[in-house]
Amino acid sequence: MAAVCGFFLCLTDLRISPYSTMITGQTQGADRQLPNDLHQIEQRVLELYQEAETFFQQSFKKPYIRLDLTGETAGQAWIDKRQLRFNKALLQENREHFIQQTVAHEVAHLLAYELFGRKIRAHGREWQGIMTRVFRVPADRCHRYDTGRSSRKQWLYQCQCKTIHLSTIRHNRSQRGTVYLCTACKGPLKFLGNVQTAAQNC
Repeated sequence: MAAVCGFFLCLTDLRISPYSTMITGQTQGADRQLPNDLHQIEQRVLELYQEAETFFQQSFKKPYIRLDLTGETAGQAWIDKRQLRFNKALLQENREHFIQQTVAHEVAHLLAYELFGRKIRAHGREWQGIMTRVFRVPADRCHRYDTGRSSRKQWLYQCQCKTIHLSTIRHNRSQRGTVYLCTACKGPLKFLGNVQTAAQNC
């Protein structure tokens, strides 16, 4: 079982690509062609915002959507940028459930923080209430998607007491000269090889 989302309050750069869109809530012209995957997510997000606006009797600013996640995370909600990111590979392999459940999961994060402020818990009662009462879907924190095709490659290192998996970013830094130390034995990590990661528990 892997985490549905990564939840962020910090800023992130926007990269315009064929797999990103800004939702305006307005009917788009015929010249605006979105890839089918992104179009489906956009339509679901608009539907969810319409449900929320009817329920809470107020309007909400619509988010920027990116379809560029990789690895085991299905979706992310970036609060400060009002941005949603989704995993294209997991969408394509789990389309119906992903559109209904995962997209709702991330939209609920944006709405919960807009309605109730920054001090709430990410998957607390405010988020759960939006999922179950407004969107009428289960308030599941985790997904059960097979992440074999989308999982990130990690790199195996060893110290004096154990083996440790490093991300590709840290592996590349290590190859350029950065020395990482084990937090337990304080010994330097030595590269052994790469390994495909399995799904992580929540």
